[in-house]
Amino acid sequence: MTDILVAGETLVDLLPGEGETLRDVDGFTHRPGGAPANVAVGLSRLGTPPAFWTRLGDDPFGDFLREALDEEGVPDALSRRVGGNTTLAVVSPPGVDGRRFRFYGSRDVTFGFEPDAVPVDALASASWVHVGGVALTHPTGRAAMRKLAAAADERGCTVSFDVNYRPDLVPEGERDAVVEAIRDILGDTDVAFASDEDVAATGISSHEGEELARDLLELGPHTAVVTLGSAGAVAASMDAAPWGETTARHGGFAVEAVDATGAGDAFTSGLIRRLASETGDATGSGDASDLGDALAFANATAALSVQDRGGMTALPDREAVEAFLAERA
Repeated sequence: MTDILVAGETLVDLLPGEGETLRDVDGFTHRPGGAPANVAVGLSRLGTPPAFWTRLGDDPFGDFLREALDEEGVPDALSRRVGGNTTLAVVSPPGVDGRRFRFYGSRDVTFGFEPDAVPVDALASASWVHVGGVALTHPTGRAAMRKLAAAADERGCTVSFDVNYRPDLVPEGERDAVVEAIRDILGDTDVAFASDEDVAATGISSHEGEELARDLLELGPHTAVVTLGSAGAVAASMDAAPWGETTARHGGFAVEAVDATGAGDAFTSGLIRRLASETGDATGSGDASDLGDALAFANATAALSVQDRGGMTALPDREAVEAFLAERA
């Protein structure tokens, strides 16, 4: 197995109770969250606890998040506690049109990663580095994540990047800088993750599905994966990919969904778990069928995650995913 490093935010998800809008819900339940944190915990539950570079406030919510990561077996060596309040992501009730997440609290605490603090030394023992895209909405976070991706690429790590563009977090006048950073990191990326909605909001591509994946390949990655919600996912890769030039699709699994929060992160953790274990390192080899099998594993991970409330708390372990796939075979 490879050594994996995940970088990005940890925050608190506030999940709404009964009610049609945020105005009239009957209360909120707090859960640990943040896309990279979900990926880190997802990998841990799948049997590969990663190193995790993140920032936590020194408030009670920061204590709550650190305890949650500890319980999930995610090491705290690269976790930094900083003064200030943790960011809260308020989730809209199911079926509400418009924004799914509204963010409150200190952006500096959660997203203000510092370039001088990039854990370059940790790359010596990492063969896969995953970077979350939300930190790019913060000026120092952009610089830090660009530095990390470039350093990882230079050292021969496999770099994966989740675009995860959040327009509501982009300060006025900084959109072009964020999009430039996304393009820059894609140039250092091996495996890109995105959704049609993410990329359309950046203006990088207006295509969807496989065409979007092909557009992303032109920006640098050897493999691009586009998630399609309940329709599953599609991936395209070039000759440079360890699994060869191929296009793979998987239509997902029909399940009774309770809460889709973090489903994309569950998918990402499942795909990284499979691809990292198949390649072994950035120069490993595999056949074209590996990518399709990996998509099935990732979609199974996501399908199990939506059957319970909460992003991180609903993530399945490896045994549950394997049993689910065996039942659906």
